[in-house]
Amino acid sequence: MIQINSIILTAALLGHASAQGCYPAYIIDGSYSAGEMVSATTIIESTSTESCTPPGTGLCPSSGFETTTVTTTETHNYECKSEPSSQFCSQSAFAPNGIYSGQAWIKESAECTGNASIAPATVPVPVAWSDGLCPSSGFETTTVTTTETHNYECKSEPSSQFCSQSAFAPNGIYSGQAWIMESAECTGTAVSPAATIPAAWSGVGCPAAFSAGATYDAADVVSVAETGFIMVYQCADEPTNEFCGQNGYEPGTSQFSEQAWTALGSCMGTIAPTSSPSFDTIMDAGGCPAEYAAGAGYGAGDQVSKDGLVYECGPEPMSGHCSQIGYEPGTSTGTGAQIVEYWRQAWTVVGVCDGTIAPTTAPSFDVLTDVGGCPDVWSVQTYEEGDRVSSMDLVYECAADPLSRHCGQAGYEPNTNPSTPDAWKSAWTLVGYCSGSIGPTSSPSFDPANSVGGCPEEWERGSNVSYDEGDMVNVVVSTMPLRQIAYRCKAWPLSGHCGQFSPIENGGDLGWTFAGSCDGSIGPTASPSFDALTVDASGCPEEFSASKTDYEAGDLVSFSVSESPSRDLVYQCREYPNVRYCNQGATFAPNSQFGTMAWTLIGACSGTLAPTGSPVQYMGMCQFDKCVIVETVQPNCVPGSDGCSCLAGFPAGADCVKTIETENCTPQNVNPWSSSVQYVEDDVVRLGAKQFKCREWPNFIWCSLEAYMPTMDEDDFWPQAWTAIQDCPP
Repeated sequence: MIQINSIILTAALLGHASAQGCYPAYIIDGSYSAGEMVSATTIIESTSTESCTPPGTGLCPSSGFETTTVTTTETHNYECKSEPSSQFCSQSAFAPNGIYSGQAWIKESAECTGNASIAPATVPVPVAWSDGLCPSSGFETTTVTTTETHNYECKSEPSSQFCSQSAFAPNGIYSGQAWIMESAECTGTAVSPAATIPAAWSGVGCPAAFSAGATYDAADVVSVAETGFIMVYQCADEPTNEFCGQNGYEPGTSQFSEQAWTALGSCMGTIAPTSSPSFDTIMDAGGCPAEYAAGAGYGAGDQVSKDGLVYECGPEPMSGHCSQIGYEPGTSTGTGAQIVEYWRQAWTVVGVCDGTIAPTTAPSFDVLTDVGGCPDVWSVQTYEEGDRVSSMDLVYECAADPLSRHCGQAGYEPNTNPSTPDAWKSAWTLVGYCSGSIGPTSSPSFDPANSVGGCPEEWERGSNVSYDEGDMVNVVVSTMPLRQIAYRCKAWPLSGHCGQFSPIENGGDLGWTFAGSCDGSIGPTASPSFDALTVDASGCPEEFSASKTDYEAGDLVSFSVSESPSRDLVYQCREYPNVRYCNQGATFAPNSQFGTMAWTLIGACSGTLAPTGSPVQYMGMCQFDKCVIVETVQPNCVPGSDGCSCLAGFPAGADCVKTIETENCTPQNVNPWSSSVQYVEDDVVRLGAKQFKCREWPNFIWCSLEAYMPTMDEDDFWPQAWTAIQDCPP
């Protein structure tokens, strides 16, 4: 067995010797350059084991084997490597025949003896004694300093990433990792080579410069000034385009640039900005349609104008947002990189416009249907679906609900209102021409054959909770003879209008539906009527508590309306979006002024029972694994190994680090959805015992929005953000 124990440096013996002799010994912390020669001596231990007898006596161990170690020395010459490895020759950590010797020195295979004939210039040279300054060693050291200037070229990827770091400066310790040195010295000043200009992009001129924090649409292009040229970048397709204006995604310079932007080529000159909407690239729609009106009812395909742009309401289901607050075309919330434009989910820019749209020219009478006599002319009143009016011998028919609500409003007069020339088209349809006159066709139309029997109570003005869905009232349309019409209150939230507008006044169609004629009288039908409720004798659910904040859709509560005799009503918490009101205290308590916004009366009860919320209130333990990626930095990785920050040939040490990603999973309770939680991919919530998992990117950005909260209705918006998974265990 051979073991290298240490390095012994030979004494410096100078003088003329044969070429096969040993060069001067390596000096720790000496200065060495490429090509210089030194020698170093190594102690080699040779161990041999032989059997001996008798075991355990004399020098013979009890094992019966005796180990003998023989120590020898070998001296070899070493040559300092060329650049860039020569940078390490002067460092003690790279001493000849040391652990890292091979990175700096080339060892001659044959041993050397005696003294070599050529000594390195940096090794002490004997000189004659002169002025009494000669050291006792008999050698005087003279240091001569010279300078050399070389050109360096930054290496290609991946090494080029070190060129900008000071630790890898040209001719520094680690220069060779980043730079290539030209062997010949340089003098004077060279003309820097011209930057390589990428091929020109397909467009003309340079688009607007990139602006951090701006909002960019898919395919928007920007320009970025780089060294010697200007580069054009294109924003990614939806939904990735949402990152184009955010910090960390700046084109050409940021870490995640390539995820949001694509380089198209270089450019020269200027062009108009291309951030959308661009007046130069979208269609001219001519005259402007009706101005967008907050709160108006819009459906798929409806067009509005705002600030000279024409917007079109998107298809189902996104058209449901067109009438909602926060989705007004061209608006945004937030600032800087946090700007959000929700309107883009509902509206699309389809063109630019100027002025107003001229009234539609009446179709030729030759192709219109002759409907006979002319109905009444339009007036501000309540019209319902199918009602007809005439204007200039043309007949128009009122559209279906909800657009029928506009039929009687000012500004929607068919084809004749100059202030809103095209608004009528969303409420009325041209169906023919007429001559002469006929009786009014606007409802209510008294028809004895379509009778509901006895008349309910006469309508009375009240609050938004005076009437509930299904309540019936009557209005008198004629006193001589007496003729009465019955109307039925619409479902929530339209039922809130039933107490505010009479069925026959402007706005009445918002809450009321024509039921038929009536005669005589019947008892009031307004709910709740205790006598008409189904009584559950098996017991009452838990009494409503104004302090409770965890009611879910379908939960049942009881509410006392009389102590003597004892009478309790059963209410059920409504589905989304009304469920949010169930947990807002006494203001929305059952049987209160605003109670119908949160609760639905379903019957009466007596006695007590456990709550029977639907979905069933979950009482078990339901958990999921919440996993996060944790990054740790591991020092002293092997240079050149996978993930190590040091390239192959780099000296190992604490500066060589490797980032280790570890997935840590911890069990967490599955709770109902909450607006106070920022949900991410794979988070789990529940509705009763039913579980929902937040979808992957980019859908998870909607998981925290209340509009996408999971419900029991699969036709809601929640499937765009959540996926239904298995139920919680019983």
